Amino acid sequence: MKKIALFLTLAIVSLTCAHGQAPADSTQSSPAKGDTAMAATIIDNYIGFINFDHLLKDSVLAVVSYVVDQYHPDDTITIYRWYAANHQNRIEMWQKGRMEDAYFCDGTSTFMRFVASRREWAHVTQMSYYDLTTPLDIRGALYNWRGKGAEASYMGQYEYKGHPVHRVFVSSPEIFDRNYFFEKETGLLFILTEDDHIFGDAKPSINAHRVDWRAWHEFTPFHGCLLPSIESYQVKGQIVVMHHKYSLEAYNKKLFTEEYRKR
Repeated sequence: MKKIALFLTLAIVSLTCAHGQAPADSTQSSPAKGDTAMAATIIDNYIGFINFDHLLKDSVLAVVSYVVDQYHPDDTITIYRWYAANHQNRIEMWQKGRMEDAYFCDGTSTFMRFVASRREWAHVTQMSYYDLTTPLDIRGALYNWRGKGAEASYMGQYEYKGHPVHRVFVSSPEIFDRNYFFEKETGLLFILTEDDHIFGDAKPSINAHRVDWRAWHEFTPFHGCLLPSIESYQVKGQIVVMHHKYSLEAYNKKLFTEEYRKR
């Protein structure tokens, strides 16, 4: 496991003391507000570390995530995700041995959602599919950020726990405006905070839950990439911790075209 240096001084247990505040202790220095080129460079360098596209050339990336509520550990959710080239993906959310939510698409014409109340699958539009699954995408909101219509600005360098970090402000359609903090020493993303605006709109029309913060604690080397293995977030004072495990599988078209799959 590769630990981000910043989090050697910020363990998960310390997050429980945040009391609704972002786990940050930063002071601004030498800001360069509005520098879009600098912002793009920082984001693209980080995406280069993750390098998901490299993994999807001839294999399926399989991800198993364990989502643990700090205050309700018995309610652990397991998320199974599969990604293949040409926008093929499948997502299944299981709890206590029961599939509660799921999606799959072949990237072209088939876009399906599992309706838990009826215990059956239903067709959805391509736009609805991506609206529903984007928050569950392991690749994060910065993946293909230009294609999503996002705008980024460099907001300067900060000191966090004695470490220099870069702050990048990103505004995207249908997502709360975010402040991303990248460790200067490694270029890795380690935390984001969300504003209560969307593209500058102080009264967003979408029905969404704004997170207080989201943090990345560990990255693990995987087939030439560096993937997040432990992260956490806080919503309305409630802390959730996620552990991710990765593997590569041979391509199987049924993953992206069939309703049910034997586990």
